[in-house]
Amino acid sequence: MGRKKVIDDETLLEHARAVFLRRGAFGSTKEIAERAGISEAVIFKRYPTKAKLFLAALLPPDIDPTSLVANEIEDPRAALQATGERLLGYFREVIPSAMHLMSNPAITMADIASHFDTGSVDSIAKALTAFLETRAARGQLRTQAPMASASLFVAGLHSLALYEMMGLHGGADMGHAIPHFVDALWSGLAPP
Repeated sequence: MGRKKVIDDETLLEHARAVFLRRGAFGSTKEIAERAGISEAVIFKRYPTKAKLFLAALLPPDIDPTSLVANEIEDPRAALQATGERLLGYFREVIPSAMHLMSNPAITMADIASHFDTGSVDSIAKALTAFLETRAARGQLRTQAPMASASLFVAGLHSLALYEMMGLHGGADMGHAIPHFVDALWSGLAPP
């Protein structure tokens, strides 16, 4: 009898993620096992149910929300542009997984909440709010409602990622819209 192939959890989850992102809840453990070169028994020793595997494979990794805000760039307008690019990239990665998680009837919001900080979008808006408040205190911009400005910016970028995923606008990369978002936001933020 041959020796069983050893596969680490992250590699197994990469194979599962690829299958589930392509096929959703219809992706099979058999397909994952074949792709990983292991038996289904190896999968079920680590993840007792397909739902637990699905959840582990598709949960986005925790991030530090401040890493998405370009605090290191001195020019506030350029920092907003860079922040927009980072946020769009983040949402491009996270939204497809989130959509699959929410559409799987075997996964509940309680399941997701027990494994992942469900307030991450709120945390991102708070980190961007702190950026706006800091830059306003320096006189680099003005804002009457920094949380509202931050939330609008985050929501707009979230929508761009969704539009791309849905193939709207001819399936074009929507990154070109970020400077326009910054321009629209800047009109209300420009220093006196």
